[in-house]
Amino acid sequence: MSTSALIYEKSAAGRKGYTLPSTGKSETEILAMIPAKFRRTTDAALPEISEGEVMRHFVGLSVKNHHIDRGFIRWDRAL
Repeated sequence: MSTSALIYEKSAAGRKGYTLPSTGKSETEILAMIPAKFRRTTDAALPEISEGEVMRHFVGLSVKNHHIDRGFIRWDRAL
């Protein structure tokens, strides 16, 4: 069984796994365009990790399901 750290354990405050283009609008203007019933009242509890770490995480998950060189992995034999 894999003993790698969970993505939440790799989290560090201030890291971002995304970059968004500038819209020319303030956060207040953007939020005003979203109906109140669709807005969160609190921030989502998401890990704060770098974009590279996000990619490594999801590539690692995809390899557990199917690997281009190994085919489908049988879990009873993979470990």
